[in-house]
Amino acid sequence: MKARHGRLAVLAAVVASLFAVLVAPSALAQSREGLLTIRGIDGTNQKAVNMTLLWTGDPNELKDLTIRENGESVKVDSLQDFRKSGRGIATVVVMDLSGSMGDDGALTRAKAAVSDIAENMPEGDQMAVVSFTNDVAVESAFTGDADQIKTALEGMAAPRDGRTAMYDGIRKGTTLLAERPDLQPNVVLVTDGSDDVSKSDLTQARAAVANSGAAFFALELTHKDGEVDTEAIQSIIEKTGGAAFSGTSEAQIDKAFNDLMSTMRSQFVATYASKVDQGSVDVSVAVGGQEQQASYVAGDKAEGANTAQIVLVKKAFGPSWMHGNTGAILALVLVGLALGLGAYALIMLAGRNDTGLNAALSPYTEGAPGMNEDDSDQALAQTAFLQRAVEMTGDFAEKQGFLEKVESMLERADLPLRPAEALFFYLAGVILVGLMAVVGLGLVPGLIVLVLVALLPVAVVNFLAARRGKKFVGQLPDTLQLLSGSLRAGYSLMQGVEAVSMEVSEPMGKELRRVVTEARLGREIEDSMDAVAARMSSPDFGWAVMAIRIQREVGGNLSELLLTVADTMIHRDRLRRDVAALTAEGKMSAIILGLLPLGLGAFMWISNPVYMAPLKETGLGQVLLGLSFVSILIGFLWMKKTITIEI
Repeated sequence: MKARHGRLAVLAAVVASLFAVLVAPSALAQSREGLLTIRGIDGTNQKAVNMTLLWTGDPNELKDLTIRENGESVKVDSLQDFRKSGRGIATVVVMDLSGSMGDDGALTRAKAAVSDIAENMPEGDQMAVVSFTNDVAVESAFTGDADQIKTALEGMAAPRDGRTAMYDGIRKGTTLLAERPDLQPNVVLVTDGSDDVSKSDLTQARAAVANSGAAFFALELTHKDGEVDTEAIQSIIEKTGGAAFSGTSEAQIDKAFNDLMSTMRSQFVATYASKVDQGSVDVSVAVGGQEQQASYVAGDKAEGANTAQIVLVKKAFGPSWMHGNTGAILALVLVGLALGLGAYALIMLAGRNDTGLNAALSPYTEGAPGMNEDDSDQALAQTAFLQRAVEMTGDFAEKQGFLEKVESMLERADLPLRPAEALFFYLAGVILVGLMAVVGLGLVPGLIVLVLVALLPVAVVNFLAARRGKKFVGQLPDTLQLLSGSLRAGYSLMQGVEAVSMEVSEPMGKELRRVVTEARLGREIEDSMDAVAARMSSPDFGWAVMAIRIQREVGGNLSELLLTVADTMIHRDRLRRDVAALTAEGKMSAIILGLLPLGLGAFMWISNPVYMAPLKETGLGQVLLGLSFVSILIGFLWMKKTITIEI
C-alpha cells in the first residue's frame, strides 16, 4: 500500500514538474503581454480609415504596429491617442444590489470606487448607472456631472432578500447606449454572484452587448458569500472584447477599478489609406507579438463585436470603374446584349420548324406537292445584320475547313441547327460571357470561366452525339435481323430497308428513312448507307454495309450473310459489356481522383475562406489556381485514356 502511495506521489511530482516547466512560462509570458483588441473601424473615408485599438502593453511597441487588409500590408499614416481623436467614452455601470452585496461591505467599497471614477472622469466622457436585484432600475441616465452619479450611488442599497437579475441588468444597460451614439460604448458589470432570477438568458444578454457595439468589462467581487459566474462573464467578453478584474478587500477593489479604467483608456487610433473600395474587408493587426483579426464593410463603420463578424454583403459586380455612370451603362449594355442574344436564340429555336435536309426532302418522303415554300424565315438569324454576320462566320469557317466538321457534329447529335448559325451564336455567346467574366472576376478567373464556357457547348453536343450513337449501335443487331427477314420474304434490298425504317425506333429509323430518300433521288443505296456509318461513327454498321456491297458484287445469300453479321454484332456487344464491367472500378477511381481536388478545394474555401483567399486575391495565387485546373484536366484525360479499351 505504501509502495502504491509512493508511486502516486512520484507521478504527481512529475506531472507538477511538467506543468511548471510547460505551462508556467507560457502563463508568465501571457501575463507580461498587453491586451490587444480592435474596438472599432471607421471606413467611411477610403483614404483615411480610422481603426481604434485597445492596447495595454508597452506603448513603445506600437512603433512596430502592422496592419493587413485582405492579406496585403498597408502603411500606417498616423497613430495617436484616442483622446486626441475628439471622441469621448460612454460607460454604463451595471451594479449588483443582491443580498450578498451587503455582506462584508462589498457594495460600499464598490460604490466608493465608482464615485472616484466619476470624480476623475475626463471632459467629454459620460456615465450612466443601472442597478439590478429582483428588478432592474436606471439609477442615473448618461451625464458628465460627478455629483449626479454620487447622488445616485448614495441612494442604492442591497436588500437582504435581493436576488440577482444580472442578464436583465446587462440588457437594460445596453439600451441606454443608444442615447449616445456619438460616444464609444462600454459596459462595466459589478457583481459578486450569478444570475438566478432574470427573464433573459445568457445568449440574449451576450447578443445585446454585441449588437450595441460595446466592449464588456467586469469587476468580480469575490468574498465568502459570493459565487461569481466567471464562465458566463468570460463568454460575453470573448464575444464582445473587454476584460475581467477581481478583488476582495478595499485595496484590491480600488486597484481592480483603477486597472479597469486604465484599460478602457489605453486606446489608440491608427489611420491608413485603404486599397479596397467595396465589399467586406478582412483586417489583421499585429503588435507586441499578438495579432487580432476583424472585418468591416468598405464605406461603413463597425464597432465592438461587429468588427469580429464577417459581414455577408453582396459585393458590387465588377471593378470600381463600373460603378460610375459610364461604366454602369457599359455593363448594362453587355449584360443586356448577352441576355437578349441568348433569349432570341432560344425563342427562335423553340418556335422554328425542321429546316434541315428532312424539310428539303419532305416532298419525296411524305408525298407533298412541291418545294415552293421559302424556309428562310425559319432561320435563327432573320434580320439583315444577323444574316450578314452569319454569312461572314460561315465563309470564314468554310475557308478554314471546320464548317463541315460543325455540320457533322450537329447531324450526329440530331440538333436542328444550321452550322453557320450555330457557330455564330456559339462564338458570340462565348465572347460576351468571357468578357463579362474577365471584367467582373479578374483576368485569371475570367479566363478560366471563358475556357469552361467555350468547352461546355462542345461537351454537350458530343454527349448528345455519343448517347445517340450508343443507342444506334444497340439497335443494329435487331435491324439486321429484320432486314434479313424482309429479304427472305421476297423484298428487294431497297424495299427491305424502307420496310425496316418504318418498324424500328429512332435513331435507326430516321437514318434509314434518310437512306431511302437519298436512294430515290438517285444516290446508290450503298453510298447512302456508308454515309450513315460515317455520320454515326459506327464501324459496326460500316462492316454491315461492306458485306452488302461485296454480296452485290460477287453474289450469294444476302439474308444469311446479314444474319451472320448480326450474330457477330451480338457477340461484340457482349464483349463490350464485359469490358465495361471489368473497367468499371478503374473508371470510378478516375472519376473520384478527378473530382477529389475540386471537392476538397471547395470544402476548404467554404470552411476557411480567409485561409484560401490568397488564391483568389493575389496574382501568384490566381496563376497557381489556373495551373491546378489545367493539371486536373490533364490528369483526368490521362486516366480516361488509360482505362479506355477499344472493341
